[in-house]
Formats: sequence, structure tokens, C-alpha cells
Amino acid sequence: MIKRPSSSPPSSSSSSTMAEVDHNGKRKKHSTGSLHRYMIINGKLIVMIITALLSSVFLIPPIKIIMQQSTIRQSNDSSNTNTQQLQIPPCLANPWKESEDLRGKCPGDLKPFSGATSISTCASTCCDNSECISWQYRQDVGCLQGKDVRLGQEKDGVSAWCSDHPPYRWNGAYLKVHKEKHKGMEDSEVRRKGCNEETWNPNEEIGQCFGLGDVKPGTPSNSALDCMKACCASEKCNAWQWNKELGCFYSGGMHGCQENLEPITFEPFVGRRKYLATRKYIDKHNKPWQMTM
Repeated sequence: MIKRPSSSPPSSSSSSTMAEVDHNGKRKKHSTGSLHRYMIINGKLIVMIITALLSSVFLIPPIKIIMQQSTIRQSNDSSNTNTQQLQIPPCLANPWKESEDLRGKCPGDLKPFSGATSISTCASTCCDNSECISWQYRQDVGCLQGKDVRLGQEKDGVSAWCSDHPPYRWNGAYLKVHKEKHKGMEDSEVRRKGCNEETWNPNEEIGQCFGLGDVKPGTPSNSALDCMKACCASEKCNAWQWNKELGCFYSGGMHGCQENLEPITFEPFVGRRKYLATRKYIDKHNKPWQMTM
């Protein structure tokens, strides 16, 4: 006798089994399980794709802005340099000394020249004048012209000297009476206050001064305080200045201090010297000295 299949509804277990078998008797892939397996296999790739999309939205625009700003700054710097170069006409009769710029202060050695009101006219009028060897120009000062000067660490030539770096802000002070700063005080009082950490004034001279000689080798110069102590340790030292870029300088006195402290006074000059065949342009070791641009 052939048994007929029961007409009663299948149980939940058999229903589940049947749901996984199609009408041809093949097992079906469960959609939830398939997604789970797909996420396990490709999860890292999906995370990377999502991260890339978020980065493109939140990071790439700021990076583009930064790069554009950097490009603009570089373009402006290059443009300013090229503009200056174009404004300086060549001096054919007495060529300008190559690879240098009188960008620092020349204390009192170059004098105002009223006949020039721009970089180009300052240069050309100096070129045409056999008495003029050096010139500088800055908007607030105007045109300065004069005879030969030494630059930076050069030791041959005339005594007139120019700084080879643009104006910096300094720390510095006198340790003896300065008529404009210590009225009514005695030298001993100025030194006593200037050598005391509680009463010293490291900002007495923040504009560059001259006459302090070369940087003092072997002197701790990590701070203005180190420089002050080094000067105070010497009875012959009456003035000091310190700059984080250049180090510690001190001597028996200083002069030509930069007093006008408007922002433009810390901007570099533009200037040149005529090359002189009589000069060696050497340092104190008799080695050629070349300005670092």
C-alpha cells in the first residue's frame, strides 16, 4: 500500500529546510548569510573606500587651499626678488659685485642722496658717479650713497662696515651711564642694576647697535641672560646685545643703535657695491669671504 504524504502543514524545522531548497531540489543561498560572508571577506576594502570618500570631502579641499596659498607665497617671493633685480640696472663701467646685497644697516657710512627716489635711480646715479662705490635703498630711508664699505666678516679694505643680514630685533643693554637712558645715575648704579636678574632690562636696546665686534666664541649664548652674565663677568664690558639667530656680542661700548622701531625699520635694504680690483674681499683668516644670500 502506497502511503500518501501527509497533508498537515510542515513543521517550522521542515519549513526552514524547504525554504533553503528550490523547486529543482537545489539549496538556495540565504540572503542574510551571504551578506555576512561578503562583509567578512570584503570588509577592509569597504572601510578603505569609505575612508577615501570621507577624505575627499573633508581633507582634500583644505589641502588644496594650503597648497594654493603656498604657491602664491612662493610666487610673490619670487616676484619680489625678480622685481628688485629688474629695478637694479647694470653698471657697465664698474660692475656691481656679484652675489651680494647690502640688505643690512651701514651705520653712518652711507649718506642720504636726495637726487634719487627709487631703487633704479639710486643705483644708476651711483653708477654714474665715480666717487660713489656703495648704495642702499629702503622706502622709509630713501637713497643712501657713499664710498667703499666692508660687508659682514670681510676684514680687508676700509674701516666703514655694513651688516650682511637684514635688521633683527635684539636684546641688549648698557652697563655704564648712557646720557639719554640713565640721566642722574652713576656708572656703578647702572652696572649693579644691569647685572642683577631682578632689575636688569634686556629690552633696553632692541634695535641693532654697532661697535661690539664679532660674536664671542665659547660664550654660552642660548639666551639673553647668558649674554648679560658673560658681559658682567668682564670688567671691561660695558654693553651687550644678543640675538637668537646671531648669538652674543659685547664690548667696552656700542654706538649707532637703531632707535626708530617702526615695523618698516626691520625690513631689509636693497643695495650694491662696485667691484674693486684693489680689494681681496677676505676674512680675518685671509680666506675669500662671500655673502650668504
